[in-house]
Amino acid sequence: MIELSKVEDWQRIVDVISSFISEGNFRFTSKGIAFRAVDQSQIVMVNFTIDKSVFDVYDIEPNFVGIDLKELARIVARAQPNDRMILDLTDSEMHLSFEGDLNRSFKLPLLDLPDTELKLPEYKFDATVEISGRLLKESLKDAALFGSSVTLKIENGIFFIEAKGTSGKVSSSSKKSAKVEVDSKKDVVSKYSLNYLMNITKGADPEGKVFLELKSDTPMRMKYSIGSSEMEFLIAYMML
Repeated sequence: MIELSKVEDWQRIVDVISSFISEGNFRFTSKGIAFRAVDQSQIVMVNFTIDKSVFDVYDIEPNFVGIDLKELARIVARAQPNDRMILDLTDSEMHLSFEGDLNRSFKLPLLDLPDTELKLPEYKFDATVEISGRLLKESLKDAALFGSSVTLKIENGIFFIEAKGTSGKVSSSSKKSAKVEVDSKKDVVSKYSLNYLMNITKGADPEGKVFLELKSDTPMRMKYSIGSSEMEFLIAYMML
């Protein structure tokens, strides 16, 4: 059985991954919960772990269970801010309860999914960017005015986010500041799906940092924290 009194972070985690991954395996271990999966279009890989210390109670047998992420997100979204979440597993179901002013319980059937452990690809990147979650989100919203894809560039130590379409184009630039750190060995230019980036970054804390690792025409690695859990993503690039 697992108990959690602060359910907001768990809601954000499930909401983000369910935006592009419909089902996947959760690994319950003696150290906490881990999840790693690739979306059906093979565009994004997500990897995260939640240490057992985050939970008020963590007493569960090691297990590897398949879950419908869309349904899990719908259930978890019903938790109220002051609710206490209780999670337990049987051989065929995940049991979720929310206890507060109103006590509710849900049962979600487990899925029989392939249990192959995905390996994280290794890349050598040419540049890193640490940027405020708020700045990144606002730049992506600007890009969405004109395009369905976004080009990330680093030129002479300046980070650019650009998009263009038939109705116009936009370019945002960020110099090194308290809210932006750029470290590059060489200039970089690479294009990515804007819809995926907006879904991925919606869980980032506006006042927190988002960490990007980039190389021209190479998948991008993005990291940020939700509470004490680190979210890691690899996003496939698009042809320029």
